[in-house]
Amino acid sequence: MRPVGVETTTPRVSASPRVSVIVPSYNAERFLRAALDSALAQEGIALEVLVADDGSTDGTAAILAGYGDRIRVLRQDHRGPAAARNAATREARGEYVALLDADDRFRPGKLARQAAVLDARPDVGLVYTGWDVVDADGQPLPHQGWSRDEGDVLPRLLVGNLAHPVAVMLRRGPMLDAGGFDETLQVNEDWELFLRLALHGGRWACVDAPLCEYRVHGGQSHRRVQLVYATRLRILDGFFARSGLSDAVRAVRADAYHEAHLAGAAELFAASQRAEAQAAFVAAVRARPQSLRDPRTMRRFARLLQPTGWQHQAAVTSGWREVMRTLWDAVEGTLATPGLEAEIAGQRWAARGAVLRTGARLLRKRIGRAAPVASRQDDR
Repeated sequence: MRPVGVETTTPRVSASPRVSVIVPSYNAERFLRAALDSALAQEGIALEVLVADDGSTDGTAAILAGYGDRIRVLRQDHRGPAAARNAATREARGEYVALLDADDRFRPGKLARQAAVLDARPDVGLVYTGWDVVDADGQPLPHQGWSRDEGDVLPRLLVGNLAHPVAVMLRRGPMLDAGGFDETLQVNEDWELFLRLALHGGRWACVDAPLCEYRVHGGQSHRRVQLVYATRLRILDGFFARSGLSDAVRAVRADAYHEAHLAGAAELFAASQRAEAQAAFVAAVRARPQSLRDPRTMRRFARLLQPTGWQHQAAVTSGWREVMRTLWDAVEGTLATPGLEAEIAGQRWAARGAVLRTGARLLRKRIGRAAPVASRQDDR
């Protein structure tokens, strides 16, 4: 690997930044300008913008050159976002670090509002905001919102990540003390770091407003579904292998694995990898056997079947036939699994009933959504 080199060491934005905006970039020329402009437009806080060019081969270098001394640029051979973020964080000068992927955007006032929380609350190690989801062209997509969890979030965080990187600001010192991002991970490295920080006592706070944009497009890691699923399990395996975990943390182990398998199953079904998807669904049920007869689990699985940015009720009801076919197949496939535990096999009729109740609920909501449209058409 080439040594990381800092191209500009005295950015015009601030000689003594409070916040360092860390931007890993790999062949992101389509969105990079919008990301950088959104960071440089922040007001009310002294900041620096560090871009870690992770071996890009597109027009990234020319774009970065156009910003002159308004940004600092580091270059390395392609090693992934974790290594790029770590390199930039080590070079950063701010007390706080704001994460910004090269395809996302900040909204005005984000950094100042987050820094104010960290200034006022020394017990808080990470503050996140709400976000909107947008498509490749920047158009808004419907989504489920954000969690708003605060304080000791570790039990909840084990069941799934609570914030996209673009929403997060952290204290730089504890981040470095924890070892930064795990560079052996190709995806989900942010979740793994957040878990370690929370385990070491880092508390969370939420600025409850959509102050950033998370962009959904074709080149993202969530499209590599098998890798994402396997990495989730690897992170949980490593976490729960630790000694000295509290009873409260160990108590959520089953829920954590259930959610990881359930999300993996949904993503694999959506990618038409049905054999792998069925195995993941069975693993989810084995982690929490009562979920097979739980209509709430069925409804959640139905939402997870939708693409990122569309995991909401309207999308589920509009495609209810395919959703119900997948739900039924997943449950029937589970019940047909050789050597199925008696505790699960005994739920045969309750499980089918849960699927049918879920289907009836979705159909009622679909009809309810269609009725006002028909009424408006009749009034013409």
